[in-house]
Amino acid sequence: DHMAALDLLPYLAAGLLLVAGASKVRHPDTMADVLAVIGVTSPHAPFILGLIEIVVGAAAMVFGGFVLWGLVTALYLAFAALLALLTRNDAEVSCGCFGQRSTPVGRRQVLADLGTAGLAAIGVVISTPGLFGADRSPAITALLIVGIAVGVAALRRAHTG
Repeated sequence: DHMAALDLLPYLAAGLLLVAGASKVRHPDTMADVLAVIGVTSPHAPFILGLIEIVVGAAAMVFGGFVLWGLVTALYLAFAALLALLTRNDAEVSCGCFGQRSTPVGRRQVLADLGTAGLAAIGVVISTPGLFGADRSPAITALLIVGIAVGVAALRRAHTG
């Protein structure tokens, strides 16, 4: 099923959003530096951002549809813009994207976010359905889940180096 292969790409973006969100919820302080640069100093902001990432990522995966994929795409574009701003200002901050083991902000993170936004945008264009909502065979769904697990791990390495 060639559509299933294409569907995997936006699922990777949503899966990574879940991972990033979960790490912010677990270690909210790691994102505080980055948010402070744009004037967001509330101690709850990283936690709330993490929750938003989890909700949007999970909703896109479960329900699909171009609106949710649009939200996933928008989040990654916003992260890319924020990191580009930090990179241009030579800010010496960890991106805090994935909690503790995050790397300093640099061009690589900006490109990774733009690339991941591109993956999510495929979901907008083809209106990728939810993981369990489509008329897929259980075998294809299982393969997609394995692909998501492997792909998200690889994508995370692309983001963190």
